[in-house]
Amino acid sequence: MATYRGRTEDAGAPILGARFWTEGKEIAGRVIRSFRTVNGLCWEIELTDSITVEGKDVSPEQEGKVEGTHFSVGALKGFGMALAAAGLTDLQHGDKVKIKCTSTTDTGKGNPRVDFEVEVDRPGSDF
Repeated sequence: MATYRGRTEDAGAPILGARFWTEGKEIAGRVIRSFRTVNGLCWEIELTDSITVEGKDVSPEQEGKVEGTHFSVGALKGFGMALAAAGLTDLQHGDKVKIKCTSTTDTGKGNPRVDFEVEVDRPGSDF
């Protein structure tokens, strides 16, 4: 019989919020899981390189700086739009991704939309 154990703390990765994304900021890595939040679908990415992020720029907000190779993205309108422009509705486990903030756009609704460029390499798919 196989025994599996897990801890909530081991499954969490801070979400890179809109404040993190400034023009030219880029991450790359591999999608390792997805999960739903009250704001929508998010994907945890194991980054190729470790990054350091201000704690106020992630969700849930944290004190000081957050460093690591596991962060989550998603639930930002501009990110979903970039995925759609690439012909995708979501990311899948194992996808290799490059995500870059290209700009922000005034929506006239208070908060600007963060605009992205995405590149997704999906193993075993020719798109």
